[in-house]
Amino acid sequence: MDKIANEQLIQVMNDVYYYLVKIGANPEQARDIVQDAIYKSMVHLVAIDTNKYKAWVFKTAIHLFYDQCRRSKKFEQVELDDALKSSNALIEEQLIKKEQATQVQRVLAQLPYLHKQLLLCKYDLGWSYQQISAYFDIHTNTVKTYLARARANFKQLYEQGGYEQ
Repeated sequence: MDKIANEQLIQVMNDVYYYLVKIGANPEQARDIVQDAIYKSMVHLVAIDTNKYKAWVFKTAIHLFYDQCRRSKKFEQVELDDALKSSNALIEEQLIKKEQATQVQRVLAQLPYLHKQLLLCKYDLGWSYQQISAYFDIHTNTVKTYLARARANFKQLYEQGGYEQ
């Protein structure tokens, strides 16, 4: 634990949890996967490069999630109705946001796997090009090129779907 500070570990755990929920894990399943991924990282901490720790945990968690999906043969979508009930914003605004999120999810589902992952890392998690580069183990300029293609592909599919901008 000398290599990784507690604050960094907590941040990684929160990022992985949030990402898993975004890609379709239910909150309880995401917590279990994060716990398993962190446990595996602690077991193999000596072998993990400190600069690539976050990427290692993300990859491990995603592989664990996909393994569970293969075993159960189904993806579960997170219900947003509880969020509608607990917020003070206007119900109409929340419903519009929910519909827009559904539209974005539909378009993301049509994208190739790499494009979807790049867009989520950049815009949902707010990662820098360097962080994405380390995670996917590709050059930074390649990340920029792939992201440009992913954005263009997303825009084209979004417009074909008849969604407003």
